[in-house]
Amino acid sequence: MRSLRVFSLAILLLISTAALAQLTTGNLTGTAVDNQGASLPGVTVTLMSSPPQVQVTNAEGEFRFFSLPPATYTIKAQLEGFGSTQQPVTVNLGRTTSTVITMSPAIQEDITVTAEAPLLDTRSASIDTNLGAVAIETLPTGRNYSSIAQVVPGVASDANPGNKDQNTITVYGSSGAENAYYVDGVNTTNLEYGFQGKELNFEFIREVNVKTGGYEAEFGRATGGIVNVITKSGGNELSGDVFGYRDSDSLQTDAKEVVDATLAGFTRSDYGADVGGFIVHDKLWFFAAYDRVQNSIDNILPEGPRAGSIETSDSARDLGSAKLTYNAAAGQSLVFTFLQDPRIDTGAINDASHTLIGDPSTYLGRQDFGGHDYALRYDGVIGSAWVLSAQAARHQESNSVGPSTSTGDTVQFRDAANKFYQTGGFGLIQDKNFDRHHYTGSAMRLLGNHELKGGIEYEDDKAEVTKRMSGGQQVTIFTKDVNPSKKIYSHFYWTTPSATIGNAPVSQLNASPEHKITSLYLQDRWSVNSNLVLTYGVRWDKQEIIDASGVTQINLDKDFAPRLGLVWDPDGTHRSRVFASYGRYYEEIPMDLVIRSFSYERQPRIINYSPTSTTPDPAAEADLDTDSAILGGFTEPSDPDLENQYINEYLLGYEREVRNDVSIGVKGIYRNYGQVIEDFLCDKDGTYCIGNPGEGIMKQAFTLDYKHQFDVPKAKRVFKGVQLTATKRFSNHWQAIASYLYSRLDGNFDGEYAPFTNVGADPNITAAYDYYDFFTNGDDLTKITNRGPLSNDRRHSFKMSGTYETPWKLSIGASAYWRSGTPVTRYGFSDAYGRYEFFLTTRGAEGRTPSNYDVDVHLGYPIELARGVRVNLLLDVFSLLDTQRAVLLDQRYAFEEADNLKPMSSNPDYRNAVLRTPPTSARLGVRISF
Repeated sequence: MRSLRVFSLAILLLISTAALAQLTTGNLTGTAVDNQGASLPGVTVTLMSSPPQVQVTNAEGEFRFFSLPPATYTIKAQLEGFGSTQQPVTVNLGRTTSTVITMSPAIQEDITVTAEAPLLDTRSASIDTNLGAVAIETLPTGRNYSSIAQVVPGVASDANPGNKDQNTITVYGSSGAENAYYVDGVNTTNLEYGFQGKELNFEFIREVNVKTGGYEAEFGRATGGIVNVITKSGGNELSGDVFGYRDSDSLQTDAKEVVDATLAGFTRSDYGADVGGFIVHDKLWFFAAYDRVQNSIDNILPEGPRAGSIETSDSARDLGSAKLTYNAAAGQSLVFTFLQDPRIDTGAINDASHTLIGDPSTYLGRQDFGGHDYALRYDGVIGSAWVLSAQAARHQESNSVGPSTSTGDTVQFRDAANKFYQTGGFGLIQDKNFDRHHYTGSAMRLLGNHELKGGIEYEDDKAEVTKRMSGGQQVTIFTKDVNPSKKIYSHFYWTTPSATIGNAPVSQLNASPEHKITSLYLQDRWSVNSNLVLTYGVRWDKQEIIDASGVTQINLDKDFAPRLGLVWDPDGTHRSRVFASYGRYYEEIPMDLVIRSFSYERQPRIINYSPTSTTPDPAAEADLDTDSAILGGFTEPSDPDLENQYINEYLLGYEREVRNDVSIGVKGIYRNYGQVIEDFLCDKDGTYCIGNPGEGIMKQAFTLDYKHQFDVPKAKRVFKGVQLTATKRFSNHWQAIASYLYSRLDGNFDGEYAPFTNVGADPNITAAYDYYDFFTNGDDLTKITNRGPLSNDRRHSFKMSGTYETPWKLSIGASAYWRSGTPVTRYGFSDAYGRYEFFLTTRGAEGRTPSNYDVDVHLGYPIELARGVRVNLLLDVFSLLDTQRAVLLDQRYAFEEADNLKPMSSNPDYRNAVLRTPPTSARLGVRISF
């Protein structure tokens, strides 16, 4: 049987194609016709590349060039009896460009066509946007490629308190941990949580392609969008840049107040250089870049005896990129890529697990992030019918934190009645390192009007993790009305696998788990006629979740994802398309689940009257109305019929190029969760289980007191949207993108990242389903309040961006947006969890945040120093209107469970702004290019 499977796989690869090339290249197809529109066979079409590539049109006058690096090319067509014709054509990353070459009889002069190929991709039903070098360098965005992705229609910043820099993106209602990120074909998605896992600035980048929907079977492992980046390459001419940027609070207007505001001042600077050229002309090219990024933040302490004092956080990051491109022959290339983004933060640490509300020993520390990537890729065109690709890649990243000195390695205490003011030690200490090996192979076969595609991917992900609390435990102090003079202590820490509630020694988490992921897909793009293209295929993913002892705990091997698309070009000119698609998209489960669920993670919650003892006290438990417990175990039992998490998506749209380089469109988007993976308390001894909500072993869940069980609500997240777009491709010195999206996002489950009800990300093991109570207000269990508009629900969103090169050399870029507010919900505190888990009202019952709007502007002015040497003076002004409107409001109603149902909030900051649109600020830059 195994031999049969191997043989079948080999046959699949021999007759099909794959996605790898589409992650790093684009395609060009076209037709040669005469003045009357009749097809011309036998035309010699030359693509002016290095080296040039040549094709001869077939009987239908068609020609194809595959696996082309994104660029603007010139194509030349020649046929005896006709004058030669030349015209420019732009090939975009991950897209197929279609063009028509019109040839005239030889009695006329040779023709040079200046108009570009049609703007629309009429061979694909997907929704995607390409951002080239002009947009990347001229639009006013942050120094991270995720910032520029936010100009794309359907993309927005994730509405959560942890997204202070607004770099985490959401696509059509999916949370910020559901996207996939590729750089030069390397899967750089963060292994632990699923966020962006590699930082690059735009001097390194050649083009960005953002797929927001309708992507075919060759793409998967994401229930949001796919962000695909290709870095710069060398060429036959030596070129490069030296650059520097700086901004600080001295270039910013005064910021309006937000809850727990800590920012008193900052400086941000980065400087570096890049260079590209050839080692062997037309054969071997190189590119290298380095960028030193340094940030310093002055934090004002919000509480305690040192309130008003300043603590500084320093950050240093070394960004690097290197690429070697070897052109073995026309259509044959071998590319080596290296990337790095290690970062070290020191001083005051302010993140999801550490706040500045406390003594210095509780927040002074060091964090390490980032890592290195390596890839070797082959792309080749064999004859006129085959395209082959293969890649081997490695992605490394770290995420570690600890105290700055040994004095921070003592027990930390948090005072619940005083905004959880911290004393003692640093709290959470962790050392986490991740390593992904990714291998892909692909082949393409052209059979008449069919483009058969298929491919295989294999990924091996490993983690080495330790977690512990400073001094062994974290202690929360409660004061109750029943006995105000007697403090109650809740002890939280990691313990040993054999611990009992009465004897739970202090320990730490040690985890070395693994994921193995295999993917296959097969698809066909069938040109039924000159107007109609059908795309259909299926993708299969298998994900093995393996614990530290090598045992496969979860084996998701039934992830069959069908894809179906239709594209109709009404007049056959490639200037309009009616398209529709259906797709099922499965999640690639991040490693947070295997680390926490299958690595002896046993976490006691011991209640007593002692600040140091870990022995339970029944009297203290009664006063707090919370029992001592040990949560978790070596392995969380999983439903034997567990299904992987996925969404279904339906698209319908129309686009038309109304004039050269200008298109408009309308699209309808529907997305819903088909299945979700979550954990829940399945036994009175504190054991968690993993299942699909509302099915199998997860049909019912306990209440917090373990006295009752209720039916578990199925996870629901439904996105419905109608989107209008207008796009102007760069020509005549300007380009623009504008979009308006009307949408609704309803349900009871935000996705992989839930704001307020979870401390940081915990994909697939959030607290949402731990107890049935968390679907209610915690008091009336007969009424489900976790329902309604979800956290990322924005009914209206309008944005536009564009660039313009003025006749006097000044380049201008601008971005503007207006978006309606998000829902406001009253969240209640859980004493058992020490955070906000109850929905005291239905979602959105407290109204909405204000609408947001603002404008960003970029100015660039070149000065010619010498022939071939140019200095660009750069100025970016962000939030030009200085609106500083609230993005998120404080929705925490109380600090203790007993206050949840009181008529007045015990939180003085309730409904005050937690996050605002930024104040007006400026960034200065200079780039010397040669």
